[in-house]
Amino acid sequence: MNLRISLLLAALMLGAGCTTTPWPLRMLQRPERTTFRTAEMRMDAVRDMRSKATGADSPDQREIANQLARQIQVEPDPLVRVAIVDTLSDFKTPLASQVLEAGLSDEDMQVRRHCCLALGRRKDPAAVPVLAKTINTEQKLEVRIAAVNALGEINSPDAYAALAIAMEDRDPAMQFAGVNSMKAISGKDLGGDVSAWLQYARGENPNPTEREISVAERIGGLNPFK
Repeated sequence: MNLRISLLLAALMLGAGCTTTPWPLRMLQRPERTTFRTAEMRMDAVRDMRSKATGADSPDQREIANQLARQIQVEPDPLVRVAIVDTLSDFKTPLASQVLEAGLSDEDMQVRRHCCLALGRRKDPAAVPVLAKTINTEQKLEVRIAAVNALGEINSPDAYAALAIAMEDRDPAMQFAGVNSMKAISGKDLGGDVSAWLQYARGENPNPTEREISVAERIGGLNPFK
């Protein structure tokens, strides 16, 4: 696990008055037994919390995010952790962002993948560096593609450099995802020429025939890997 992220989340949780072991260190201990509630019941409870999200950073929203952060630290079932991640994506609090970033170190691939997509849905440019790092260091292709897709939802110049890395990848799926994300945030259509998009991402002028693409076309061209 990333020690810096672990220590950061620990500090945040202690500041919120929580004494539970921070989530990234959870796997070093025996998970708490939750036999009184099945995994399905826990998922339903987490999904119910999602309806309470207002998109504001308020005391009540922070309290719900704190509850979810405490739960994910000791949750043994990856499907429940995925539900928590998806729910936290709608809470615009600092701790929610930190939990999603810490989740990129989860041992379960689907949890990491959902963390990427959740960060993209938040559209926060501050998430670009961690998504770029995921593209560089993640071993699973599905998670790397999720990070590329997430960058396609964050309109930030810094995302261009990260997407250039994706388009330089030898895997055609990564190249395809990178091109689609570049189309989404640039509003341009340079065709399917990866080299032209790579030039554009680097700030160069590929000078092909291009046209502005409509919102409807962007929706119609969504990446099938999402």
